Amino acid sequence: MQKLFSPLTFCLLFIFSGCSNSPESALHSNDSAENISIFPVTSYLRGQLLEIDSMETTPLKITVENGKTDSVWLKRKDVRSAAAPFLIPVIDSSTMSSFFSVKSFLDQTINAYTFTQDPKIKLPDSIELRHWDVYMSPETNKITRIYLVKQKAEKNAEITTQLTWLSDQSFSIRTITQTPGKQPVIKEEKMIWNFDE
Repeated sequence: MQKLFSPLTFCLLFIFSGCSNSPESALHSNDSAENISIFPVTSYLRGQLLEIDSMETTPLKITVENGKTDSVWLKRKDVRSAAAPFLIPVIDSSTMSSFFSVKSFLDQTINAYTFTQDPKIKLPDSIELRHWDVYMSPETNKITRIYLVKQKAEKNAEITTQLTWLSDQSFSIRTITQTPGKQPVIKEEKMIWNFDE
C-alpha cells in the first residue's frame, strides 16, 4: 500500500513545502495564495478502490436506519458503487482551487495534520461538494482519513451526505434527509474490508 500511494503522499508534502521551508510555519493558512495546492482526493480514493479490488477479503456492509441495524456481505464491485457519488466532481488543484480555500494545522487532539477545504466563493449549482478534510499522520506522512460533505435539494427536501474514509480499513456514508417541519431522517452505511484494525 505504501508504494502505491507514495507519489500522492509526496503531493501532500508539496503543500507544506509550498507554504514555507519549515513544518511549523507550513501549518498556517494558505488562503492568501492565488494558486493553492489541493490534495488529489479523487485519485487517492480511486487508488483505495483498486486496492480493495485486489484483495481476497469479502467486504461487509452495516446499515443503521430507523433504529434498526442490518449487515450483509458485499461483492467488491458493490463497494465501488457505494463510493461512486464521492468520485464526482474530481477533487484536485486543477478543478477545485478556484472554488475552495485550504487551511492547514496540526490537530494535537487527534495527532494529525488537518487540511480543511471550504468554499471561497458562491458555488455553482452543479457543485454539490460543500466541504472536505484530509488528515495525515505526522509520524508516517500517510493519509489516515478523508471526510467529505455534499448537499443537494431534491423535491421538498435537503439531503446532506457525509463520507468518512478510513484509509486501508473502511468507509461510512451518513445521509441526512431534512424535510421542512419534520425531524431529519438519518441513514448510516459502513463498508468494512480490513477486519484487523
